[in-house]
Amino acid sequence: MADYQGLLTDLIKKQIIMLGPNVAVSQARKVASITVSDDGQVSAISGDPHEALNSLVAQYMNLSGQIAKTTLDSLLEKYPEIKGNDGN
Repeated sequence: MADYQGLLTDLIKKQIIMLGPNVAVSQARKVASITVSDDGQVSAISGDPHEALNSLVAQYMNLSGQIAKTTLDSLLEKYPEIKGNDGN
């Protein structure tokens, strides 16, 4: 679970750089299964962490399309055990 928290936090922090903190954090908070601090840190995940990841990516893709997907792909290289679970 800690790996997912790290991945989700990294993704939010990348989006903060691209979208600004208000937009990035507010979009992340639309994902009901994660708890996000004002600085973008994910402190809790309820339910399936992979579903939380998919929901967060979908939120950002609604705003910034392929950029969010590319960002996720580059971050997944840091978390090979998660990358293996989703079939990539």
